[in-house]
Parts: sequence; C-alpha cells; structure tokens
Amino acid sequence: MIEYCMEIIGKILLAGGLSVAVISQTYITTLAFKIRFYSGLSCLLISPIFAIVSDLRKDNKVRNFLKLWGVGLGMVVLGTFVLAVG
Repeated sequence: MIEYCMEIIGKILLAGGLSVAVISQTYITTLAFKIRFYSGLSCLLISPIFAIVSDLRKDNKVRNFLKLWGVGLGMVVLGTFVLAVG
C-alpha cells in the first residue's frame, strides 16, 4: 500500500515540477526577448542559466521566475528520487 502511495506522489512531483519548470523557462525566454533580442536568443538556446549569469537577473520579474524555475527543477529531482526509492 505504501509503495503505491509513494509511486503516486513521485509521479505528481515529477509531472508538476516538469510543467512548472517548462512554463517558467518559457516566460523567462519571453521576458529576455522583450529586453534584448540576443539575450532572448541565448536564453532560448542555452537555458535560463544564461539569465542567471547575465544582467537579466536584476529584473524583478526574471528573478521571480528564476526562483520558480529552480523550485520546479527541485520537484523533478525529488519526484525522481521518490520513484526510485519507492
């Protein structure tokens, strides 16, 4: 019974974290395109990690979505761990 519950929790964390990360990554790229074309292109090709190391992190909206992106990646890691252990 507990294995079944762990499997459900792991799948929810994995799917939820992946969707949060993808949505926030899309929004970070959109904001980067609004600021500068080359920054948006770099965020699209590299990932939001470019927004962390560039001057985009000074914008409040980008900073909030970077935090959300990190939470989503953490949920993916936790969901994968729960599925592997459970």
